[in-house]
Amino acid sequence: RVQDFLVEEYDKKKLAREIAEFSPQIVGATSVTMNYPIALQILKDCKELSASTITVIGGPHVSFTVEETLKEGPWIDIVVRGEGECTLLELASGQKPDDIDGIGFRKDGACYLTPPRRLIKDLDSLPPPARYLFPIPRYLAIREKTGLSTSRGCPFDCIFCLGHRMTGRKVRLRHPKLIVDEIEETLGQGFRGINIVDDLFTLNHRHVLAICDEMESRHLKFQWTAFARVDTVSRELLLRMKEVGCDFLCYGVESADQGILDTIKKKTTPQHIRQAVNLAKEAGIGGLASFILGLPGETAETLQHTLSFARELDTPCAFHLLAPFPGTELRNRAEQLGLRILTNDWLRYSANEAITETAGVTARMLNEAVYE
Repeated sequence: RVQDFLVEEYDKKKLAREIAEFSPQIVGATSVTMNYPIALQILKDCKELSASTITVIGGPHVSFTVEETLKEGPWIDIVVRGEGECTLLELASGQKPDDIDGIGFRKDGACYLTPPRRLIKDLDSLPPPARYLFPIPRYLAIREKTGLSTSRGCPFDCIFCLGHRMTGRKVRLRHPKLIVDEIEETLGQGFRGINIVDDLFTLNHRHVLAICDEMESRHLKFQWTAFARVDTVSRELLLRMKEVGCDFLCYGVESADQGILDTIKKKTTPQHIRQAVNLAKEAGIGGLASFILGLPGETAETLQHTLSFARELDTPCAFHLLAPFPGTELRNRAEQLGLRILTNDWLRYSANEAITETAGVTARMLNEAVYE
């Protein structure tokens, strides 16, 4: 059973009824940094309702804070690190924790880590997500798209991102036929839109074009969106994506300052950004340029330059504030990079308020820049 407390308000009484009826052997929660405290609380409630239930937590935050998680949540039994499908299957089948790779737990009063789990080599071996377990009518009521993955992995080294640390540098691809099988299944469930959630959908053009061809061969009519790097698109690719329903791309552009782009190892330029935005316009695809303010090296001058650059792009823009997530190179090297982290209140790691400062900008300046 699945409870989705992102689209349903959390209710401990409802949880109690569910646990009493279902009597779960295992309850698992996944979280990113911002909702980690909430996930902890929900699992605490589960443990209070059923002391014998094994409580498991996973996701990018706890994958890099295992010891801290076990200390902060003494009611947590198992922390899953990295990809969790095979790990959770072994837990559910009753294997002893010592024999399961990719987890952390308490042993002899201390935090014990088993060896890292190898990444799943063949993504096609995984069944499609069991969306029928989720409250689909709620998603449809708010016209929410469903997320869908066509690959895992990212070869790039952006220092603010956990992508390559969670899913590896080598990109693993799913077979286009299985991808479009899943798309057809979701359309049959009532969804009218798909959001491709790959960290970098447009990296492998042959893969993208094969998916487009498969969509076209089945005469599917639906709208879909994806994430892209500005140096991985071409006119031909975007025109083909548009032909089979792509109506929106999100570009992670981060900054207009070349020095900052170099510091964060983005390996792109402002010219790449301009070209990619214009290519999307020419193809008739809506585009969003996503910036991160407060990166190492940010000054009052770079802020104003980025804001002016964004206006020149003449495309919708999103301005996020840097969140130095645990496990990132940026957080591990914050002092060396001249970055001051103001809080470890994870609820504030929403990218909607300034929680860092540089030598050149204060938190107040960053908040004002986003407001502007």
